[in-house]
Amino acid sequence: MPLSKFDPPAFLDDFTQEQKDAWSVWISGQIDDAIAGDPVNLEFDAPRAQFFNATAVDFADDMATLDIEWTAFPRNVQINSISDRQRWRRAESSRDLQDEYCEWSVERDPNTDKIVRVTFTCEGPEYWQFLAATSPQKTLELYQQFISPSVTLSDLYFDNGKYNPKNRWNNSTTGGAMHLIQVNNSLAAEIELAGGSSVVRSRNGQLLTGERELIECGRYGGVERHSDPRIGSEVNSLTRQKADVTLANPIGLYFSKLITAGWEVPGGEDAQNFWKYVRGADSHPVRAVFEVPSDRGFVVGDIKIDGREIEFGAQIADKSKIKLTGVAHLFGQSTVAPMTGCRRIRQSGQEASEAGRAQTNPTVSSILNSPQIAASPRR
Repeated sequence: MPLSKFDPPAFLDDFTQEQKDAWSVWISGQIDDAIAGDPVNLEFDAPRAQFFNATAVDFADDMATLDIEWTAFPRNVQINSISDRQRWRRAESSRDLQDEYCEWSVERDPNTDKIVRVTFTCEGPEYWQFLAATSPQKTLELYQQFISPSVTLSDLYFDNGKYNPKNRWNNSTTGGAMHLIQVNNSLAAEIELAGGSSVVRSRNGQLLTGERELIECGRYGGVERHSDPRIGSEVNSLTRQKADVTLANPIGLYFSKLITAGWEVPGGEDAQNFWKYVRGADSHPVRAVFEVPSDRGFVVGDIKIDGREIEFGAQIADKSKIKLTGVAHLFGQSTVAPMTGCRRIRQSGQEASEAGRAQTNPTVSSILNSPQIAASPRR
């Protein structure tokens, strides 16, 4: 049977039932937009007939899921740096550089400057824009729980009453990280990327199969990121098997694992003991903290990774994996012919947008204006 609804990311329970219903409607609309593509303005963009909406289509008996994971450290920073130390420092200079659907904030001992805690988030901004617009008090409670008891409503909102995603508690690598704020790190981009990469493409009679050639032809994301080429290649590998694909419910970005092989911890303790998921379902974590309990007698900065003490949260991001989960079914049954051209804008002299990001609506105004939400209390 089709899904009855799309759940909030990580099965979070911050919404009322009316808000959950409205969120499901918005996610469904984003998927339908990704299915449609933009054939009016773009050539070789649609139809995306092998991408489907799980609330409208029965799952077949051969349904299979696929976890797609990538490294949390931003590759764009990595390839434009000349040393590890330079790239770690640069990645930690601004959240705007942390573009792999994972952002982090670092806390240090004021006396020694050693790291004592690193907080990572992979929560999309749309969820928080929606929550803040419909439930300000709940938004405040969560900020006070996860960031600081000192957070006030006035810290989180502009004078006109609109939520400020880059508020003082969520705009840097040192003051806290409640949710993603980097412009490309959004659920809308994730959905569009999956839809765009579902198109099977050929050139000169040969199917495109490589990560780079697929994303350069399909123009569905950032070529130099860890995430986008990987996601696109894995989704496309399923549709090349003549299957139909979608994203698994609940749609979101999630932590996959922390790789601690080779880490050196004072006293020989396992570094995994200090990696905790603190928000989201156990199977769908969206917030992680790396911190050594105070009774151990040492701090994060005393741990070594690859023989070097942890001076930057970015060193931990190097070893962190983010994932999304794809769903495929009806293997071998699709009759959709491969596209024989590369995605491009129809107007001459202009370039196609990356991953259709301009087409999406990260401000979620459509759900905020729904009848259920318009009638619900704001305070």
